[in-house]
Formats: sequence, structure tokens, C-alpha cells
Amino acid sequence: MKILFIVPIMGCGGAEILLGSIARNLVKKGHNVHIVCLGQFHHTWDIYPDKEAFSKEVPITIIGGSVRFGLLKLPVIDNEEYIKYVNAFKPDIIHSHLYQAELLSRSYIKNGVTYFSHAHDNMPQLQRFGLQTVKSRALFANYRERSWLIKQYRKCGNRFIAISLDVKAYLEKNLPASFRKKINYLPNAIDTKRFFTERDYLHSQEESFHIVSIANLVPKKNHILLVEVMKILKARGDNVTMEVLGFGPLMDMLVTKTKEYGLEELLFFRGSVGDVPQRLKNADLYVHPASYEPFGLVLLEAMASGLPVVSLDGYGNRELMKEGENGFMLPANATPEMFAEKILRLMKNVEEREQMGRNAREFSLNYDIDNYTGKLLDIYSAAKPH
Repeated sequence: MKILFIVPIMGCGGAEILLGSIARNLVKKGHNVHIVCLGQFHHTWDIYPDKEAFSKEVPITIIGGSVRFGLLKLPVIDNEEYIKYVNAFKPDIIHSHLYQAELLSRSYIKNGVTYFSHAHDNMPQLQRFGLQTVKSRALFANYRERSWLIKQYRKCGNRFIAISLDVKAYLEKNLPASFRKKINYLPNAIDTKRFFTERDYLHSQEESFHIVSIANLVPKKNHILLVEVMKILKARGDNVTMEVLGFGPLMDMLVTKTKEYGLEELLFFRGSVGDVPQRLKNADLYVHPASYEPFGLVLLEAMASGLPVVSLDGYGNRELMKEGENGFMLPANATPEMFAEKILRLMKNVEEREQMGRNAREFSLNYDIDNYTGKLLDIYSAAKPH
């Protein structure tokens, strides 16, 4: 089978790492897979896991192109290079990831191709018309794009991959009713072998209890909660350190707040790093303060490493968190004190932490990339005309 994946850019984000894992596993299963990008590589491409091997196995081409909407005008479409690529490759499947790739890949519909949209989150551009739409220029612009895209979806018989039950419910609510039978629920996956760790859950009193969190530093990831939690733990005199892996627009604010609370030697914002498996191996606990989480690949990575997880209820991560078995999930409005309490419980109770860590590792195996691509191929096959 010839499969073309389309993505805005390649970097070291969750969607791009997932795409790479899917593509490499499909190649291993004997399929011809290409990736095209609309823009230049993100600066985090340099630390993409196993980048050299990945690039040799899967051709990655930057083609440019865009679909731009002006107020009350027809879209301006730049898709010449995309059309050339599609006609030369002659794919059986075109599978787009993230919204800008949606627009370009549906600007030219090629007969005989089966089209899939990978819904990595609740795309606001697909939201139905409502009272707020006419009051907001941004929402009205989204709705104009939606109207055009829905027409293109109908032309190509579009199918959808929903990464979580929350995303599936969002698509069912906001897409036309005739599309609902074309929504496939397929939770994301990871290469569990990459994160597997033979872990010793004991550590001496002299060693700090080390916590890791991984996410882009954007508002919905809610990292300010972790700063407040660490302030509480410091005031208690607990021997705890935390590092946050990821970069984003809130970096300066979070570092400033860390210094204001005198946490410079306890809380570290590391930026984007390429050695995530090793960082998880060195940790005792994983925490995830996101107020909204479409799925939570990083939770699975931590679990595969044998770490229990303390998180907020981010909606999409509900199906990953088994309360009291592989960690704890607190309400979205949980206070820093409530979050700190769960950390302290697992810090003090080694046996409970070890059992949860082993449960977490076992649970992660349900989301291994090899099983995932088998299910994806079944979806592809069922959708193709026979």
C-alpha cells in the first residue's frame, strides 16, 4: 500500500513523534510511506528521536503550499507542488495531520485515493455555527473555513481518526450527521520498548525524590500549578526536585516565578531535550498539570518507563488514568495543596508507588505502536473501495 502523510512541519512535538512512529512501523510491515511538510523543519527537529534512521526509512519532503482565506473572499490556494507530488507518487491513502495540512491536502481531490484526517485534538475550526459565531470575527472566519472544508470532505468521502473518546465526541457533535459513521476511534500509541526501564523504586534518604513533567509551555498545560506545588513542598521541607521538559511562550514567566519563590535549586525548566527516555528513567514520579489534554502521549511514555502518574482531569486523558491503579487524576480545579498531597503520598509510600509503577508499565503495553499500526491498516483496508 502507498501511504502519503501530510503535516505542517516536522519537529519534536507529540504529533510529529507519533507520525514518525506510525510511518516507520508501516514501512517495517512492507508498505511504501512518504511524508510531505508544508514548511521548513522546526528547530526541535535536531533532537528528534532516532532521526537519522527515520530519515533513511521514510522520505520526508518539504513542498510548501497553503490555503488562505480572506474576509468574504474565495480562498487563495497555492498547491501546485502538492499536486505534482500526489500525481507522481500515486498514493492509495492520503492521511493528514493537523489543521493546515487538512486545508492543503483537501484543496485537490484525486480520484481513487482514500482520505483520512487525524484529529489530534478538538479542532476549533470544525465547530458548528452558534450564537457566538456572529459576535466573533475569529469564530466567523473559522466557520467560513469549515464550510469550505466540509464541501471538500464530501467530495473525497473523508474518514476521520479520533485519538480519544473526548475527540470522537467532539467530531460527532460538530460534523454533519452523515459523517459520523466515518469517524474511527483509534487511541494514540508509543514505542513502548524505547521507554522500558528496569526500575529500582527504593532510594536513600539523602537522595531527592525526583519528579518529571513534559509539555510545551503554553497556557492549557498549566505549568504555573507545578510552581505553586513546589512552593508548598519546599515550605514543608521535603527533599523533592522537579524538572519540566519543553519550551514555549510561557518560559520566561515561569522561570521568573520560580526565582520569585526561591525555587531555583529545586525546579528546573530544561527546554526541549532529546533524551526523554533517560530523563524518565532518572525520575521517581511523573506529573501532568494540563487543564486540557486531547490524549496524553507523554503519560504513556512515563507509564512505559514504570512511573505512576499524577495528573489533572484533562478530558482526553481520562481513558489513560486508572484511579489508584496507575496513578491519581484530580479534578481540573484541584488546588496546589491537593496536587502536592498526592505527590507526598507516593513519595512516602514506596510499596504503593512500586505497585502503581508496575501497573502503569503493564497498562502501557495496550498502546504499543506495533498493535496500533495493525489496527490502522485494518481501518485503511475497510475504507478502500473493493
